[in-house]
Amino acid sequence: MDFIIDLMRTQQQLSPEEIEDLKEKRDEFTIPKKKLKIYYEFQLGDGASSTVYIGFIYGKSPLAVAANLVATQRFQDCKVAVKVPSTFGSDESEQLFREIDSMKKIGYHQNVICMLGVCFLDEKPVVAFELADKDFTLPTSVVHSTCITLHDDDLFKDHQQQSASPMQDQKWLNVIRLLLLLISLFYFIKNLGMQFIASKHIVHRDLAARNILLTDSFNAKISDFGLSCYMGNSVLEQEYPPKKLPYKWLSIEALVSKIFSEKSDVWAFGVLMFEVFSLGQVPYTGLILEELVDYLKAGNRLLCPEAANEKIYEIMLDCWKEDPEERPTFEALASRFYVILADATKSYGYVESKKE
Repeated sequence: MDFIIDLMRTQQQLSPEEIEDLKEKRDEFTIPKKKLKIYYEFQLGDGASSTVYIGFIYGKSPLAVAANLVATQRFQDCKVAVKVPSTFGSDESEQLFREIDSMKKIGYHQNVICMLGVCFLDEKPVVAFELADKDFTLPTSVVHSTCITLHDDDLFKDHQQQSASPMQDQKWLNVIRLLLLLISLFYFIKNLGMQFIASKHIVHRDLAARNILLTDSFNAKISDFGLSCYMGNSVLEQEYPPKKLPYKWLSIEALVSKIFSEKSDVWAFGVLMFEVFSLGQVPYTGLILEELVDYLKAGNRLLCPEAANEKIYEIMLDCWKEDPEERPTFEALASRFYVILADATKSYGYVESKKE
């Protein structure tokens, strides 16, 4: 465990007290073993270093106790999503503890998949997250999902195949997911999800469509804080950033100088907007890392997606300003989306009465 703590001390800028809390496993977010049940037969997802299962928390979750809000009281005697590390080398442990630390600082927000607590099994931490409300079902196939995850890798491959198949159904399911995200995106930014995260001095560093989940009530939630970092009151420049970073979503200063801030997340949000308004198109198709840096430094940017209008594309371009200081904050983005929403809905459901 000591090597994990050393990693956290260098990478996470945690105080000695926080490090000791984690080392002793006694902080307020610890779930006693007897209060967490993991249903290993019900798998929600599988990644390179962890697997997510359905679980159940008995009694109040640590978040329900710590936050003590009306909204968090539902997190007791409830089903949860449990992330269980499948490998636990130095890189994987660093990423998991980074995620735990960020989630503690964030606490609860309606647009974040919240961490409910951490349980230590055989000296390894497993993390319990909130589970989205209900299943989302499409009549085209037997598809049940606790929350809708967006994947863009194979959306439009082999589109020539017309025969109905589970894979074909899945492609259209992904398109519908993206359409739903397009609708909810306005409300997501309007509800200040990323502004809240920025106010906690946390940089997500992996803000992309694949990490935005939709509940059955079309509430968009930010997930996967494994690459996040705490920056305090300034920008963060890392000599040794994580080995795996999503380079097509990184800002110029992050690519070139390894500098991260709220404004690098704003850049990534612009790329997320491109994903959504292009219905899942992979950004910068065909460009490798070295080519992308030169492409961006030459002033090139992603083209306007077909589903985006001039105002939306203008926001994207502002997110991709080369100088971070010229990019909007998430607070400013929320104001702009609010205006767009207000303009789009001000006459909805009303007709102008005619004078006699």
